[in-house]
Amino acid sequence: MSGLLHQPGLRPSALLPVPTTIPTRSKESWYELGWPGFESRVPCVDIEVFDDSGSVASPQGNDPVGGRYREATRALKVVRAWTHTSKPKVAILHFDDPVGASGVMPLIGATTPARLKAALQVPWGGAGTSDLSPSLSSAERIASAHSDHDVRLTIFSDFEITDRDPSAVFERLRAFPGWVHAVVFNAEPPIELEADNITVTQVVSGDPVGSVAAAVHRSLTATRRGARGSLLRVGVRR
Repeated sequence: MSGLLHQPGLRPSALLPVPTTIPTRSKESWYELGWPGFESRVPCVDIEVFDDSGSVASPQGNDPVGGRYREATRALKVVRAWTHTSKPKVAILHFDDPVGASGVMPLIGATTPARLKAALQVPWGGAGTSDLSPSLSSAERIASAHSDHDVRLTIFSDFEITDRDPSAVFERLRAFPGWVHAVVFNAEPPIELEADNITVTQVVSGDPVGSVAAAVHRSLTATRRGARGSLLRVGVRR
């Protein structure tokens, strides 16, 4: 997914600007997400998949900033504020799919903020599975239903997956009909993620607050016109 970083823009832009420099939990700490740019002329769907297993979500888990949902929410708000058509769409999935799934929705839909708020948290009733296959199957169905869209799949996980056949899951990622952005938490990215359609971002302990938001922003703005990335330099591999 070098394409994820360099594809010509998603498009247009927005009505009311939202500040892209924002305070974090530390009063002295601020981070810059960058200008989202103008929407692409091609409609797009961003599918965000979250791993809520114990190895990620527990108090000592591998979510290195401890705020993946809060930071994803902020990135989505920034891009949403610079969007004025229904062409950009978003869907939130969890490894415990279909628990907590938001469905596909226009980024500027009237009900989108409430649906995002409900979906961007550890879902009630989830088992905390480490299987990627259920949510990947849903992402594949979304991609198939939106074949006229640019489709991007962003996965937030330590990739300590427990699927019965992990090699088959990685093969499906390499064959996914769109761009894949693997945001790997506190772990060495699996060699199986090396593919032309996959970009890897490594977020580890010691990275600044805002690193996950920067990764989400990178996915959401991959094809937007004139977008400027975050000043945060997290571990983009390719």
